[in-house]
Amino acid sequence: HIPRPPNAFMLYRSHMLKSRGNADPEKRQQNLSRIAGQLWRAMSKEDRAVWHKKAAEVQAAHCAKYPGYKFKPNR
Repeated sequence: HIPRPPNAFMLYRSHMLKSRGNADPEKRQQNLSRIAGQLWRAMSKEDRAVWHKKAAEVQAAHCAKYPGYKFKPNR
């Protein structure tokens, strides 16, 4: 199984959760994702562009590691 490369929001969410550490008493992933989504939507286009650039870099590395990869969901 080859994992899908993360998109810009997933990279941002992962960074947000790691940077908060144990400072946030909220532990439920559902609520953390909701908070991350609210912060993402409130972000400026310039700030989001940084995460889109990082996602493009991860995508390029993924393509180099798995040439010919195509996402095929199991339905």
